[in-house]
Amino acid sequence: MPAKKDHSSPDTPGGTTAPASASVWWLTAGSVLLVGALVAAIALLFTGNDHPAPDPARVAELEASARERDLEQVEALIHRTRAAHEELVPVVESLDAAVPPDGSTPAGDAPGAGEVDSWLETVHDAARRFEDAPSGDTGYNVTHAGLSNAVDLLGSAVVAYANARTAEGVQRTELLELAGDLRTQAVRAWSVAATQLDMASVESGHGHVHLYLPAAPGSGALEPDGAEEGGAAGGEAADG
Repeated sequence: MPAKKDHSSPDTPGGTTAPASASVWWLTAGSVLLVGALVAAIALLFTGNDHPAPDPARVAELEASARERDLEQVEALIHRTRAAHEELVPVVESLDAAVPPDGSTPAGDAPGAGEVDSWLETVHDAARRFEDAPSGDTGYNVTHAGLSNAVDLLGSAVVAYANARTAEGVQRTELLELAGDLRTQAVRAWSVAATQLDMASVESGHGHVHLYLPAAPGSGALEPDGAEEGGAAGGEAADG
């Protein structure tokens, strides 16, 4: 009798050996891929943070460049502020005469339309000095913004006074009060920024700079310290 054919033989198409071999192949290949992925992940873990240390010389160079930029910006802001201060002092003094801070009646004749227009033009010129300034560190930006906002307030005070000239009755009174209040707010805001500028000037080696607008007693405006103009924090003359 012929022997029964072994269905498990590789020669038998319906046998199970071929599928088993395929399964083993896929499992083996998958294991290799998994191991490879783990090796790659471990290598990345140990080498991913292996960055070169920064060059100390380059760091020092960048820091020196930043300090030089800050010093130049403070110096430029001092020049801008000094020029604006010279322009604005007469405007504040004229407003003080037209709308006395103590609420008293103005002495002399009221300024004419041409004079008031000249105030407004002067304030606009001063405001332009603070336009297009480059951004700097926080202290510089705050000082610059404070000065610019103070000029805007003073311009609003002049506009309110100009409108009061043509108004009558209660409206005139209210506009005059508004002009006085805005003037006082402008002087207070400027005094804060001027104090910050003084500090920045000393820190940058330019010495004390006292560019305050005229402020009435009790206005709440800050006043300059007792240091000599141009003197350093310790009282010695500034180098720059």
